[in-house]
Amino acid sequence: MSEDQDRTKFAGSYMVQRKALWSVALLGAALLLISTGTYAYFSDVETAAANTFTAGTLDLQVGAASPCVETISVATLAPGATGTAATWVVQNTGNINGDLRVTIGAITNNENTRLEMETDAGDATSGVAQGEMGANLNVSFWMDVDSSGGWNTGDYYLSSAAAIVPWGSGAALPSGAWDALDDYASDDFVDVQTARGNGNIGTFKVSYELPTGTTNVVQTDSAVFDITFTLDQS
Repeated sequence: MSEDQDRTKFAGSYMVQRKALWSVALLGAALLLISTGTYAYFSDVETAAANTFTAGTLDLQVGAASPCVETISVATLAPGATGTAATWVVQNTGNINGDLRVTIGAITNNENTRLEMETDAGDATSGVAQGEMGANLNVSFWMDVDSSGGWNTGDYYLSSAAAIVPWGSGAALPSGAWDALDDYASDDFVDVQTARGNGNIGTFKVSYELPTGTTNVVQTDSAVFDITFTLDQS
């Protein structure tokens, strides 16, 4: 083989090797671009941030403040006395709906001092809890739902049979809304009304009357009891 042929063969081999090296270099550069992220398809990123779960509140308020500071205190009752002893606005100040429950506690009838006129009228008991007020005083527990001040559509009363009785007709409390205080002892009224969050439930009222025919047996006597309001999550 001549010297010129050797040169030609060497030049051809060199070009082939050079092309191969360039191919390897280009492939390496491409892989480098992909691996470093400078080469990518279109994209879009969205983030839902600061996700939070928070408990709600169920907060019952009866009357002017919470905790409740309301109380019934009617003194110097005499036969023929009538009135409304309580007008308490009831609210759910929380943000969760709840069901109202009303419970009348045990009635304690205190004899206090048994005077001569009580004895003359036939009062033969003088024990601490043997008074006659609860047996003679008629009461009505009812809800003025729209706080209008009167008995009308949407209102209801709590009967001594532990029933919830809705308004039917008329502008005066029906006779069935009244009974002796003793007859309400330990009555439990469940699911009285659904109370929406951040809303008024109504005005709870306790009306009373000591009938004109009441005798001296109740003189100095007093009746004591609790009314418990409960709001349970609906």
